[in-house]
Amino acid sequence: MPAPSTGTSSTSLPPGRSGLPWIGETRPFLADGFGFCAERVARFGPVFRTRILGRETVVISGPEATEAFNDEERILRSGAMVPHVAELMGQISLPLLDGAEHRRRKDFVLAGFTPEAYAAYLPSIESEVAGALAAWAASGEVGAVAETKRLALETICVCILGIPRGPVLEAFAADYEIVLAGFSALPLPLPGTAYTKAKAALGRILARFETAIAEHLETPREDGLSRILAAKAQDGAGIGMAELKVELHHIVVAGLIVWSELAAMLLALADHPDVRERLAQEIAVVPAEPLSPGLLRRLPYLTQVVQETKRTCPIVPIFFGRARRDFELSGQRIPEGWMVLWSHRTSLLEDAIYPQPERFDPERFSPERAEDKKHPFGFAPQGAGPSTGHKCPGLDFATLMMSAFAIELLRGYEWEIPEAQDLSYDWSKIPPEPKSGLRVRLSRIG
Repeated sequence: MPAPSTGTSSTSLPPGRSGLPWIGETRPFLADGFGFCAERVARFGPVFRTRILGRETVVISGPEATEAFNDEERILRSGAMVPHVAELMGQISLPLLDGAEHRRRKDFVLAGFTPEAYAAYLPSIESEVAGALAAWAASGEVGAVAETKRLALETICVCILGIPRGPVLEAFAADYEIVLAGFSALPLPLPGTAYTKAKAALGRILARFETAIAEHLETPREDGLSRILAAKAQDGAGIGMAELKVELHHIVVAGLIVWSELAAMLLALADHPDVRERLAQEIAVVPAEPLSPGLLRRLPYLTQVVQETKRTCPIVPIFFGRARRDFELSGQRIPEGWMVLWSHRTSLLEDAIYPQPERFDPERFSPERAEDKKHPFGFAPQGAGPSTGHKCPGLDFATLMMSAFAIELLRGYEWEIPEAQDLSYDWSKIPPEPKSGLRVRLSRIG
């Protein structure tokens, strides 16, 4: 694909269609954003136009598109999200900010995701994973979708929010199920709709965050929230209550996605016994001691498995932006002010970067092949660019959780996935879920 140009020599709009008056192609996009993007990228190429909720829209895919999407001179995030998604994200959180305000807010959030913070979180991550897998084994058979969701939320609450298991955490879990369902629902502000229920649930979540913040201000702890509260801007100011509440919400929404990567790892290791055996042998060589950053650095094949899981696991179909000015990409003109959607999944399945992209192959990330290095923006599982930009601040938190999960699983358990179930994805959900709930039988080794 040709490199993106900052000029506007081309006067042609991207190929595509606008769909029905005003509503455009909103219905198929909300019903299955993954399939919507994949089918149209295959039909029209890496840049195509559509209309979503009355907005002229361009969808872009591939490494050049990833690079363009992370260029502040071409793409703005503020005002980009469709209104109902922005409302459920808390209106003014990091994914909707640009420039100096984004960098100021991001500096506060990153205080909870430093190397020192990760080292402090590892014991809790390891403990949460160990407790969850032991409970699965004791149950005989579990629905791994529900259980990995619970594990993800409990680990985030313990490490970042300082909230232990109990009624508050259970209330969070129930309300986040409602909020996540609202993201892919039609934004109908009527009593009883998924959207109306999601807004009410978000209100309850933000109120609980305010309580947690007040408690941390009174009694600081060693968790992420206290680290963020302790951070100061250059003028000595800390983050405000309203800002912090919506950023905690953003952290939880982004962090919960790791459940799908844990479930995908279970499936991948079950489906690829050669990968499972090689990974088990690597893990068996290192001492059975508490996890540490140093120990994880001694497991290069584990890193490859984690990266390939992130690449192949469907998480979200798109990220939202809008064109700051007219610019050209792959020979197509993207007009100023149009909504620009970066197609996340199709970008990670780019066959020019990853031959046979649907195939699970951790060797892609080996030093010998290094397919992800073919393009500087060839691998962006949770955003691209520097950590101070729009890359997810919890990128390494997800890596730690997945690594701890794989180590505990392969050190201590055997598992099987019963055949009599529907493992096809429900693509209307974000992230998509195996329709059966992914039933798994776990048993201790020995």
